Amino acid sequence: WLKDKVETNKFALPALYHPASLIPEDIWCACPATTNGNEQAHHNVNHDSVNLTLLGGIMRGRAFDDH
Repeated sequence: WLKDKVETNKFALPALYHPASLIPEDIWCACPATTNGNEQAHHNVNHDSVNLTLLGGIMRGRAFDDH
């Protein structure tokens, strides 16, 4: 996995390992270690709206974003 990411995805290692990143240390340290907060913020977006048509999905997404 690591060999593949280092050779083909130049962003993967810097995204996970600060010494390989160009992000300043103060910004790196200010970011949360997980995306749990983001996941919790929209956990119910698909709760009752799966298998919608394209237009239905767009309308549902817009209604969700407006609230």
